[in-house]
Amino acid sequence: MAVRTAPESSREVTLRRWSVFEVTTKKGASSRHVHGHDVTHNFARTSSAIHKFDAHNMTVSTRSGRLYKLVGLPGNYPAGQPAWEAWCGSNHIGTQVDVTDEYLNIDKLSTLGFDRLTRAAVREENS
Repeated sequence: MAVRTAPESSREVTLRRWSVFEVTTKKGASSRHVHGHDVTHNFARTSSAIHKFDAHNMTVSTRSGRLYKLVGLPGNYPAGQPAWEAWCGSNHIGTQVDVTDEYLNIDKLSTLGFDRLTRAAVREENS
């Protein structure tokens, strides 16, 4: 699978089947990044470092100024694994830890919260 570069004009990105990883470079710098399926461009996408997380609106703003809208429940995007591995390699990542549950733990999600997230995902898929 070829790794593609995201268009620079994309300031707002919608991700589904998203995850959040805390990574540490081989030089010891740590940061967190959201990774998932970019539904607009239909490919895997990894953000720059997370600057702010808005749990109510399920959005992540990043160091680069992009806004990521997280739709649906977090999950694994298997087709995006080569892109994630390439990103880790090009950014000299030594370790990575999945910290998605710190952002949205589906085991602690209420029925109403679950319904809100799944309705948002269905709306996004139908648009």
